[in-house]
Amino acid sequence: MARGCRDCRTCTRNLIGRWMWKLIYVCTVAWLVKPVVMRNCPQCKHLLSAHERRRDGSFKD
Repeated sequence: MARGCRDCRTCTRNLIGRWMWKLIYVCTVAWLVKPVVMRNCPQCKHLLSAHERRRDGSFKD
């Protein structure tokens, strides 16, 4: 059973082309979702989990 149709440009794209579009899609979704889901530092915009903390949980500045 064939996947897709034989006439549309998306279905007839080669394997590398399909993988590149999937990669672009995943990167775009990750770029849009990351700031919403993960907490970032307001100063440097890096993840808060990457910052060093003291034993009491406060940040080392």
